[in-house]
Amino acid sequence: MLTTRLLFARCCRRDRWFLHGRCRVPVLSLLLMAMLAVPGALTAQIKQTNEIIRFRLRDGYLIFVQTMVNGVGPFSFLLDTGATHTVIDPGLARQLGASVIGEASLTTVSEVRQDQLVRLKQVRVGGSEVSELGAIVDKLEEVKLKAPGIRGVLGEDFLSNFDFLIDYNARILRFGEEAPSGERCRFETMGHYRGLPTTNRLLIEAEFIDVSGGRVQLQLDTGAKIPELFPVRRDSFPSWPWAGSMAFSSGPNGTTIHSRITIKVGSTTVHDLDVVQSRRGVAFDAVGLLPASIFRRIYISHSGGFVVLNPVE
Repeated sequence: MLTTRLLFARCCRRDRWFLHGRCRVPVLSLLLMAMLAVPGALTAQIKQTNEIIRFRLRDGYLIFVQTMVNGVGPFSFLLDTGATHTVIDPGLARQLGASVIGEASLTTVSEVRQDQLVRLKQVRVGGSEVSELGAIVDKLEEVKLKAPGIRGVLGEDFLSNFDFLIDYNARILRFGEEAPSGERCRFETMGHYRGLPTTNRLLIEAEFIDVSGGRVQLQLDTGAKIPELFPVRRDSFPSWPWAGSMAFSSGPNGTTIHSRITIKVGSTTVHDLDVVQSRRGVAFDAVGLLPASIFRRIYISHSGGFVVLNPVE
């Protein structure tokens, strides 16, 4: 049996934050943290081709790719480095006749539930594919609010088998791309949650400029819109010494938005960002989220364990 935790992390831009006194949340990053590995009976086989895949971009950060599953499709899938495991909706699971191989214990912000874990014979994007892949079956209700017609999420259990370049401006994904020149920033693929290991992660060190002690480990997430920091505990609220020139605004959900923030990863800096500092308790193995889209172009080498940020074309 696979035990996982499914977390819908709520992040949105400041100009969309409030509507009639309530928090209006566009869709949120889908974060799936696995506590155990996929059952050993599934031995994945990989095929990678060097090609360009065009994707659909929504709201400047959500990446949707056409995906073949068990030779059927294509279906619209969200590409999400923040999800440790691939997810499909129940209708697609029925259509595929996917075999149930276990259960997944899923924890959202508001509830805990049991979902099925199924076997997928093949998942393919372009000519790159993974066979014998375990997938969570979930309704994906919040994701579908943002993107009607979506049938699943490509998580790191699929993506970690490849090296690829994401170009947000050109809206292309290049599998099998050789590493471009530029600084190689290392990431960790394993974290810890309540003493247990989490797998299929992209945990990278980032620094908040002009903030004392602002160097932290964040999850590099293609499904997040803006950077977000979580409290250490449900009843705690991190009090960082943000520079006095930064703007603050509070929301009804116990959040504070810090404006005009500069984030540095390696030698790459990104200026004038909003950062959400949340009061809500989130079970997570990193301090917060680092959206991949703030870099516009990013090369992820799973084979080498590094990223190259904003490589020159």
